[in-house]
Amino acid sequence: MISRIKILFIFLYVLTFNLQAQNEIILESPELVEARVGEGVVFLVKYNKLGNPDLNLTWKSDILDANFDDQEGEFYWETGGQDIGLHSAFFYLKDSLDDIVASSKTLIKVSSRESVPSIELEPDSLDSRAFIKLLQGELYKLEFIASTTNTRSADDVILTYIWNNNTDLTTIDQAETHVIGNRLLLDWTPSQSQASKKYFDLDLIAIDNTNAVNRRKYRFQIIGQELPPRLRNNVNDTYIITADQELDIDFSVYDPNNDPVVYSVDIPVTVGVPTINENGIFTWKLSSMEMSNISSIFPLKVKLKAEEAENAEHYVEKEITILKSERNDPPLITKLSNLSIREGYDIKRRVFIQDNNHPLPELKYSLENEPDWLYVQQEGDRLFLMSDTLDFDIVKADGIPVQFDVLFTVTDPEGATDSKFFTVTVNEGVNTHELYTELVEYQRSTDALLVGLRKQIRELDSRVQRNQRVKKGLLFTTFFLGSFSATGSFFDDHTIANEAIPYAGALLAITSSVNALAFNQEGKTINLKGRLEDVEKSLVRNKSYLDTYSIEDENDDELRNSELVNRVQSYRQALIEQRIELRRLEDEYRELNYVQRRIRKFNRKGNPDKMKWSFIDKI
Repeated sequence: MISRIKILFIFLYVLTFNLQAQNEIILESPELVEARVGEGVVFLVKYNKLGNPDLNLTWKSDILDANFDDQEGEFYWETGGQDIGLHSAFFYLKDSLDDIVASSKTLIKVSSRESVPSIELEPDSLDSRAFIKLLQGELYKLEFIASTTNTRSADDVILTYIWNNNTDLTTIDQAETHVIGNRLLLDWTPSQSQASKKYFDLDLIAIDNTNAVNRRKYRFQIIGQELPPRLRNNVNDTYIITADQELDIDFSVYDPNNDPVVYSVDIPVTVGVPTINENGIFTWKLSSMEMSNISSIFPLKVKLKAEEAENAEHYVEKEITILKSERNDPPLITKLSNLSIREGYDIKRRVFIQDNNHPLPELKYSLENEPDWLYVQQEGDRLFLMSDTLDFDIVKADGIPVQFDVLFTVTDPEGATDSKFFTVTVNEGVNTHELYTELVEYQRSTDALLVGLRKQIRELDSRVQRNQRVKKGLLFTTFFLGSFSATGSFFDDHTIANEAIPYAGALLAITSSVNALAFNQEGKTINLKGRLEDVEKSLVRNKSYLDTYSIEDENDDELRNSELVNRVQSYRQALIEQRIELRRLEDEYRELNYVQRRIRKFNRKGNPDKMKWSFIDKI
């Protein structure tokens, strides 16, 4: 009987020692805090207040303008330009006798900020005054370039813009605004209405991969001016007139100031009634006999003129040469359809030309306003619009198709021409190489993430099982001591069992307290394990969607499947959301008591990152 009581006292002594160890006074503050000039430094100083209500938290530091809330344990300091370097703050716990019972030290490192990106205008000659002065009716090709000294690559800078403080305005009238990486291209021919409005603002915002930001405002002043009329279309130097066929020449103009225009023609003959109408269309038709009668005047010089009705000094004039041809039929474009293509493909579309006087090789072909990758190629007696395989940088990030209005012109050896407009539409394509790389990388990173996640779930499950076993042992001990104390009256006075009753009662109270306090985080641990299992199920479910597609390599046609493309995009977003959730769960994990003890242990050994969930970084 005495041996059993001794064993019981030893067991209870061990439990009491462990409880005292849990009540050890520990004062914690970060060992090192880093910040940049102008940033706020905020951190918490913690100690186990439970069971230590008489302790006071005090501090001292070489930082004159820092603040410390000794009730909440919050340190706050707004750094300035003169604070670059190392600073220290000391924290103390004092008892009622003003004796220090625990202390902690935090080093604060303040560094200078990275420089912000720069934004330059080309040509820089325009950027010499408060306002960039542009003349109405003139074409300006401006380029804004963002660069940074924080990184080596210009691709690490993103440039965006805002017109007239309106985030929904992508461009303005008479202007084309395009952003390509770190460059903004602006082609602008200011109009008369813009000259009346006078002022325009363009805000440029540059962000590099260090999150350094620069915003610069460019202000434009549009200066109105009286401008002469301008031709709407190209007018050739030479035309051919054929007997019994009307010669039409479009000499129409537009006036930048919207002034009325008068057309005139200077031609030394009146046969065939050559005229130019109020819309600028010159017409002349000769019969075979009329052409024969004036055959000697060819080649004929003709002047076409358009002048402002109220200001004859403003005009546009063109001298052309008209040749005669009794047999020449102008070439005719019989079939030229619009083109629609996706990035990643090439173009080969046939153009049909009819010419009764000349074979195909004698004709000349030209494109105007065409993209640099589109060209004309003749193959035997066939003519094609061609391109190489289109790159994946034509369509902008918003995915809206890009259109090019192209003028195709065919000219025969006598100068007769035919022209037609057609539209080239480029739709967003699927870069199968990048998509395949992303698909493989997402599958690989998911597998690596699941390995680490399952390991963490097993650890929490093991912790829960261990707590359950220990908890059952404490419940048994509590029951035993309670029974021993309750039956104490049955022991004879002055026996060892009777004298041990008060001690058993005290140990019963201690054991009950340990049972109540030691497992107060059991529910939190079980909840955390369940939420990690939910993330695991979500990862497995999302990965199973991708595994339904059998992709052999980056050339697999299945990669162009729009459903698969959408799946990969959704998967990318899901991984981002799951990473955020796992970081949140990691914070909760690090708040568990047993994890806190391990963290302090690894910090003392110089391994502060030992308890971090490094598997999250594999996403």
